[in-house]
Amino acid sequence: MKTCSLTQVGRVAAIACALSSLSFAAVPARAALGDTAAAPAGAALRAVGGGAGHVVSYVDDGGTTVNEYVGSASGTVFAYTWQGPVQPNIEALLGGYAADWRSATAALHATGRNGLHAARVDGAQVVVETAGHMRAYVGRAWLPAALPAGVSVEDIQ
Repeated sequence: MKTCSLTQVGRVAAIACALSSLSFAAVPARAALGDTAAAPAGAALRAVGGGAGHVVSYVDDGGTTVNEYVGSASGTVFAYTWQGPVQPNIEALLGGYAADWRSATAALHATGRNGLHAARVDGAQVVVETAGHMRAYVGRAWLPAALPAGVSVEDIQ
């Protein structure tokens, strides 16, 4: 029988603990606006626009509920909504449209029409609405040109 010192056992336990925590920390990748999204296995989908789109909901690391709107025919993410104690990573949700949002936000700030607790930013390709106060944030972002036929902006809630 082989004996191990407490130092060796401690190292092995630390490595096993680190490896197991890495597997729990892995979060499935989410699609950004305009990307193709696959519904997670076993996810409950809610139809919008008479079935022209569906919504997949998840809770992010900050405890915010995020709804991903996906076109049924194309599989493309056309909108996001969120509600929770912290803002989600809006840049990650917008993906390639983040630069459009940043430039439209800068233009809005330059005119002085931005609100303290609510804002609507109309970019060339993306619209982002945010509102709320500490620990109670809501918002939505969508691609007007990518809305599937039968889905209206009112369906994005």
